[in-house]
Amino acid sequence: MARRADSSPVRAASKRAPIDLASGLLQMMVESDILIAVTDLDGTLVAWNPALARLTGCKDSDGLGQSLTQWLTSHGVRDLADIMRGVASRGESVRAEVRLPGAGGVMAAAGFDVLPLRSDDGRATGVMAVGRDLTAVRGLQSQVLHAEKLATVGQIAAGVAHEINNPLTSVQMCVEAVLRKGLLSVEGRVANAFEVHDIERLKKIQEGAERIRKFTRDLTTYARPSGREVESVDLSEVVEHALSFCEPVLFETKATLVRDLAADLPRIRAIRDHIMQVVTNLVSNAAQSLPEAGGTVTVTTYRVREASVGLAVSDTGEGIREQDRSQVFEPFFTTKPAGRGTGLGLPVVKNIVLAHGGQISFEANPGGGTTFFVSLPLAAETVGSAKAPQ
Repeated sequence: MARRADSSPVRAASKRAPIDLASGLLQMMVESDILIAVTDLDGTLVAWNPALARLTGCKDSDGLGQSLTQWLTSHGVRDLADIMRGVASRGESVRAEVRLPGAGGVMAAAGFDVLPLRSDDGRATGVMAVGRDLTAVRGLQSQVLHAEKLATVGQIAAGVAHEINNPLTSVQMCVEAVLRKGLLSVEGRVANAFEVHDIERLKKIQEGAERIRKFTRDLTTYARPSGREVESVDLSEVVEHALSFCEPVLFETKATLVRDLAADLPRIRAIRDHIMQVVTNLVSNAAQSLPEAGGTVTVTTYRVREASVGLAVSDTGEGIREQDRSQVFEPFFTTKPAGRGTGLGLPVVKNIVLAHGGQISFEANPGGGTTFFVSLPLAAETVGSAKAPQ
């Protein structure tokens, strides 16, 4: 009997031409919608693929051989260059969202995995950023957030009216009492003299006016459009500033605030207002998780290894239920009563942290409550000079 030909797919595949992996990768860089940029260890641009050129309008031929930092700075942003320099210094991969110049004149958003490139013997040779265009996604999120803001206008207006009407009522009553006595005095019907009650009334007028002034100042600061400038900041100083905006919710929830802010932390490159938003959201959530009798919220800043600083916000509340843990960072998920939360606080916090090249996590406290941990990378220029923690 004649022997059948072997039709094994493994044997058949072995007869084909070997795969040219290098050519395949080059084809992916040229034809794929994936965004790819490569620099050497000094930050000189080695590759800027067509997908990035289409997104940004920046031609690779104009930037190759130049410092990526200088090239992007000339177009108004340098976020990606700073992150790639940091990876070159630390040798650790990071994930971050950055702004890029857009081809249509509007800033584009992109998410990148930035990783060190190594030779066969393990030596670092360069840095590659591989990412995706997030401009459309962020545009949709912006529309959703705008709709959410419109939906809460009534709630905000009611809160503003409450905060102003209470002290105004006290001011009005005290003014009427002092004014009535003043008129009687001018008419000669009573002696022209102040009494203890009059002094107390004037003090209440002063306190009420100060409460209104402070509330309107904080409201104006909160409503002011946040800056988009990345700058070198001290995390402890930003946290201290942010905590001043948390006083109302801490008072309302009977929370005791404990500060443990490290001095002389290495600086980070960040958008100051965005880091303040991270702090205020985490502290507000912590305070609102406390029982009616109150509890403690502890805010800590510290050094994380050689290349990061950390923020921890801990509470003595009820903690997060096991069935809810996987949804904590999901948009619109909330366990708060109706009218108390929109379910956007923690998702916004996570997006800000990731956009700064950081990480966020949480864990249950042994005695009850939850701690959220945020780590943020140091500015590239401070990595080499920063001292290790003692």
